[in-house]
Amino acid sequence: MSWLTFHEVVRKVIVNLVNQRGREKRVGGELDRVVIRTNLDFVRLNAFDFHKECRALDWGRLDMLKKQLRGEITEFGFFGSFLSDAKETQKQKGFFRTNCMDCLDRTNVVQSMLAKESLKDQLSYMKIINNGFEVDNYPELSVIFKRIWADNGDECSRQYAGTGALKADYTRFGKRTFGGACNDCVNAFTRYFRNNFADGYRQDAINLFLGNFQVDPNNLPATFETTVLNFDYHGGAIVGAIFAAAMTILCILVAGKYLILNLRVSEFMENMTATVFWLVIFLALMLFIFINGEEFVNKPRLKMD
Repeated sequence: MSWLTFHEVVRKVIVNLVNQRGREKRVGGELDRVVIRTNLDFVRLNAFDFHKECRALDWGRLDMLKKQLRGEITEFGFFGSFLSDAKETQKQKGFFRTNCMDCLDRTNVVQSMLAKESLKDQLSYMKIINNGFEVDNYPELSVIFKRIWADNGDECSRQYAGTGALKADYTRFGKRTFGGACNDCVNAFTRYFRNNFADGYRQDAINLFLGNFQVDPNNLPATFETTVLNFDYHGGAIVGAIFAAAMTILCILVAGKYLILNLRVSEFMENMTATVFWLVIFLALMLFIFINGEEFVNKPRLKMD
């Protein structure tokens, strides 16, 4: 007897937010294949290429996705009951699941949109707001909702990726801002650094906490106290690349000074020679790091069976 026999079937809409080209297409294509192969009549896949549709910070395009899902938001409804006798007054008939690469940033934006639509329906049902009004028509309510959802997204993101959520300015303020885009760049760089050079220790901590790694009292593991900037050739390459980049920038600034002050050509050429020298050193070290990238990644040290 199938699993479905023992479980009440509710409708599900999977909102697929991954790119429809590049490396993400494989993830989205595999999800499409699974949904088609299972052929469940209570599951529907709704593809929405988030980055393509909302490119150039055109986040008003999310209204198109909202229109695609609006009918099912109303159809699925929400759960409701009286506190006095626990009598059920409303029953939710379905739910939405979102799929993206990490289920963090794009997911947070889309789920907040769905949550706002559901909140509007609930408040309208309870006669708290008028039919046809939006949550944004009530500024105090809108600010509280956005703040709660953005804070929740930031905390989920910090646990998983080590930084607050990307695109959080849209969730928090309802629009994309230049400051928010700059903050996304900082968070993306921070994630890259932590994911490559700090996640090994964190994964070891998670494995210990969850009991995935069992400590043998009779054979305790050695203490690991290595950092990215250590004294082996890996650390030397990173420190050298940083120093060479700094020297290249310094030489460029000095060369600019020579051009502005119209100093002697010989002095300018000497500076340009130094600039090229440090730039070549920097590029050579970066090429070495790129080719041997896996050797620089901070990997978990605790070996599990």
